[in-house]
Amino acid sequence: MPGFERALTFGVTTFELDVGVSRDGVVVIHHDRRLNPDLARGPDGRWVAAPAALIGSLAFDELQRYDVGRIRPGSEYARRFPRQQPIDGARIPALSELLERYRTGTVRFNIELKLLPEAPDETLSPEPFVKAVVAAVRTAGMEPRCTLQSFDWRAVKVVEREAREIATAYLTEQEDSDPRKVAAAGARTWSPDFRALTAETCTAARALGLRVIPWTVNDDGDIRRVLGLGVDGIISDYPDRVKKAL
Repeated sequence: MPGFERALTFGVTTFELDVGVSRDGVVVIHHDRRLNPDLARGPDGRWVAAPAALIGSLAFDELQRYDVGRIRPGSEYARRFPRQQPIDGARIPALSELLERYRTGTVRFNIELKLLPEAPDETLSPEPFVKAVVAAVRTAGMEPRCTLQSFDWRAVKVVEREAREIATAYLTEQEDSDPRKVAAAGARTWSPDFRALTAETCTAARALGLRVIPWTVNDDGDIRRVLGLGVDGIISDYPDRVKKAL
């Protein structure tokens, strides 16, 4: 939650976040399908061991026992984010908490549904997963300000069937970034790995009527290159760098 608050000071227009569903059906904000051994410490203060527990195997009150406010020192994750500021005591929040906190603002919510066909035993299946997220969004009355996205297009299709009032986006990996395939699936917004974007793919996407919002563009040179392609938005861990480039 402190990270979202900090992002607003940079002038972001949208929070990009990932969600899972706890064992008791609470939609929680968490990047991975499991607790992250480089982020999570148990009640005893020790870092969790890999393979860590699945988010869906723990009830919400059990998830609240883990401190996720600091990166494990010396980890690869710590090397990637040396400027990360620890906030000990931070907990895994419910999606409803975030939506409620910013109900009166204008910031949008780009919510990634964290499930994959290749890992069917690690999460709920697409239909109950989507229904849980849609219920949280509708309860908050935030349908107009939310986009639901996923690499698992089955989930995106459930959203389009069950909640047509909520926008969707189709995520793709670097090796699977053909805008024609995305458009043929019925997409209006395409979120590719930025490394797959070229002038040709962007031109093709625009010709197909696709909005293009690449992920995750962090280095200054990459940010400038992607902006030069005329994209519709940028997902970044460093929104201050994007703002400066703009």
